[in-house]
Amino acid sequence: MSANSDPGARRHASGFPFLWGAAAVLLGLLTFNVWLAADLHRQQRRNSFERDFWLLCQPGSSPAERETAFLHLASAGHREWRSAELRGLNFAGVSLPGCNLQQAVLVRANLARANLEGARLSGATLDLADLTAVNLSQANLTEARLLQVALKGANLRRANLAAASLEQAQAENADFSAADLSDVICLMANFAGANLQGANLSGAKLESASLKGANLSLARLDGADLTDADFTHANWWAARGLNARQLEHLKKKFAPTSTAPRELQADYQRWSQASGPR
Repeated sequence: MSANSDPGARRHASGFPFLWGAAAVLLGLLTFNVWLAADLHRQQRRNSFERDFWLLCQPGSSPAERETAFLHLASAGHREWRSAELRGLNFAGVSLPGCNLQQAVLVRANLARANLEGARLSGATLDLADLTAVNLSQANLTEARLLQVALKGANLRRANLAAASLEQAQAENADFSAADLSDVICLMANFAGANLQGANLSGAKLESASLKGANLSLARLDGADLTDADFTHANWWAARGLNARQLEHLKKKFAPTSTAPRELQADYQRWSQASGPR
């Protein structure tokens, strides 16, 4: 008897189409369930983000709720915070490079150790904010308000602070190298130990500011107001743009003393000899 005449074989062969059909249906159901779950997840994320934005915009939300909402949105990659009301919130250590915080209100906000490299903060209000050790390198802070801000150890290399207000700012040991500080208001600001190498301080208001031990190599001071500024142990002679009257005043009042670092004393002596009597 041939295999073709075997009834069992015929039944076995006829069952394959059914199995393939069942497998296709099962695969379709699985695919649909996966798509449905993904769509549900996307909808939940959208709802969550909408709730976060709502919390940030509601004045009745608690600081804790607003901080959580902001950090949730930031972790999701949201970078647009123009004119945001972020007063008094704690964002210490947050990473938002390149974000847009133009016109944002960050009064008393805590941004210590935050990464805001290349951020846009023009016109922002940061009065009394904690920016200790913050990274603001190459950030745009033109016309920003930083009254009594804490900038100790901050990185502002190549930042643009033109026409900003740093009145009474505490910027000890901050790095402003190659930064634009033209026309900035620094009344009674503390730049002790700050690195201002190559910074543009043209037209800056430095009245009663402290620049003790600051590095002013190649800094531009054209038209700057130095009234009652303290240049103790600072290399002011290495700056550019000082007029003869300012140089004479600084030489009489802030020539390095025996308590200054030896390297600073030697550099001053070389400059003094090269420049001749004044």
